[in-house]
Amino acid sequence: MSIPTLRAGIHIEGIHWMAEYAEDVHEIRVFREGQEVDVHNAPSTLFGDEENAGSKSCADHRAAEAAVIAYLKRFVAEHDAEE
Repeated sequence: MSIPTLRAGIHIEGIHWMAEYAEDVHEIRVFREGQEVDVHNAPSTLFGDEENAGSKSCADHRAAEAAVIAYLKRFVAEHDAEE
């Protein structure tokens, strides 16, 4: 199962954050309340070895979504620390 675009969102301190991972360009776009905040190259280790392990399952999709949410939480923590 290929994941061309994966979207994951969370609320942190009442603010809706969303990350959108584009597999074709290996980028993560970060949105705050619907407005794009930043675009990053996704870390090469974002999905670990699972990305090349063969056929994808629903569990693999949930793991990929969890990886994007973890990236988003780390981004928000760093972003809030800068402000």
